[in-house]
Amino acid sequence: MLIFCDKIQALGLSATEIILKKTTFLLSTVLLSACAGNTPLEAESPRWRMQADCLYFSGRDQGTEIISVQQSSLRAVLSNFKTGEADILDLSRPEKITRINRFDLGLQKSEEFTSAAFHPSLNVFAGVIDTGLERGRLEIRSSDDGTLLDRVEVGFGPDAVVISKDGGVVLVANEGEDFSYDKQTGEFFSAEGSISIIRLDKSGRIKANANIELAEVMHREGFVVAEKGHFLEREIDWDGDGKISKKTDFDANGVIENKKVKIGRFEGADVYANENKGEAKILIPVAADSKTLLEPEYIALSPDGKRAYVTLQETNEVAEVDVENGRVLGYFNMGIAEHGADRKANGWVEFNQSVMALREPDGIALTPDGHYFVTADEGDTDTETLDGDEPLQSGGRTVSVFDAKTGDFVADTGNQLDEITFAHGVYPDRRSNKKGAEPEGVVSFEMEGQAWAVAGMERADALVLISLANPKQPKVVALGKIPGEESRSPEGIAHFERNGEHYVLSANEMNGTVACFKIMQGELKLEH
Repeated sequence: MLIFCDKIQALGLSATEIILKKTTFLLSTVLLSACAGNTPLEAESPRWRMQADCLYFSGRDQGTEIISVQQSSLRAVLSNFKTGEADILDLSRPEKITRINRFDLGLQKSEEFTSAAFHPSLNVFAGVIDTGLERGRLEIRSSDDGTLLDRVEVGFGPDAVVISKDGGVVLVANEGEDFSYDKQTGEFFSAEGSISIIRLDKSGRIKANANIELAEVMHREGFVVAEKGHFLEREIDWDGDGKISKKTDFDANGVIENKKVKIGRFEGADVYANENKGEAKILIPVAADSKTLLEPEYIALSPDGKRAYVTLQETNEVAEVDVENGRVLGYFNMGIAEHGADRKANGWVEFNQSVMALREPDGIALTPDGHYFVTADEGDTDTETLDGDEPLQSGGRTVSVFDAKTGDFVADTGNQLDEITFAHGVYPDRRSNKKGAEPEGVVSFEMEGQAWAVAGMERADALVLISLANPKQPKVVALGKIPGEESRSPEGIAHFERNGEHYVLSANEMNGTVACFKIMQGELKLEH
């Protein structure tokens, strides 16, 4: 490495002047920065690595989305949204994960199994079912034989479920993201998001439930109040034929063209769609103060189960919930991420441009001591330049740390996530002009007396290990590439321990697998 740097400098070139075509010579700008005296990522933490121990194949092509571990029995429940099945997995031999049982939940055609959570001590798991434009439901099922033990109605579009450490409380994030259209009035509508709190008895049956509506919204900082040009891309049955068409003649002129057409209104704002993208990508404008666009995404519970932190991705916020009293306490503004990045999908990778983006977090986790919450800043809105002004980008490309008590921003990973994926040859340059490697899910745990996090990089098909020993300087220390060459898209992330060793699971929704990584100490070797 030093010899290579000397050769560059002998040519009279600085590191920033060296631009290498990645198809000719794969060299990260992280490595190039070493010539300028900066410490490259791999030199910072040579002692940690993520070893792929096992790849469980479900036998299904897609749909393996959420995985939840019961640490006491070393079992996991895996949800498949494509087939409506739950797999119970044996983790006692992490190098060879096996399926104990598979249960078909018997869903209707319009229903979707969106998330699952294993009870911490009982032989039961919770699953949530999205029923489309109707209210969804929570099901409590036996992990031994799949028997339906109890069920209760929740909010619209349930998308995530978690269970407290003592097993007494279940929380459901009801996203309410489905839209409908009234052709007579020309108006688009969507159900409001909510949070369900369900109390369980000692046998795991439901003894009480409540649905919390999100508070009235009036000019809060977290919202994109003055930031125009942000849209939600949604599938909507605009013509009412019961299907989602990928090409639609919106203006009824007999020709489908590559053009935007005004097709209705939502909360006073015009709604547009491109005929070449049809009903599959209708653009809903993100408006200030819209209660409808409060869409709970994921939930992190405090260690004592008294507080919950819920990501509201579309409005760039986290809601703080008083679980004991069943009310929303307030909303934390997730703010803006600003750092170097590659913003051009042109076959060259240079982290020398600047990105300013709304974080728009998806996954969230609390550190084991409950002092901080950690977010995976994926981004969800689409942007469009209006009146010559480029809007803030969507998605911070970061993992961020916030004070759980105050909601104050502490620090983020900057461009470390994209840098380490490039250093390992998995950076998705085709996504450079959008959201980069896209951190989606995140889990936090204690190892060697310190806090750590692992985040799933959806577009890079990899997991990254992040040290939170100093929360003010989160450090990306290792990357684990999910085995396989096809698209994997890690979604759900879970951590477990066995014989004092730490493992992380990723449910990979695009190829029907679960990857198991062992976190190890030792020399970190780059993969090319």
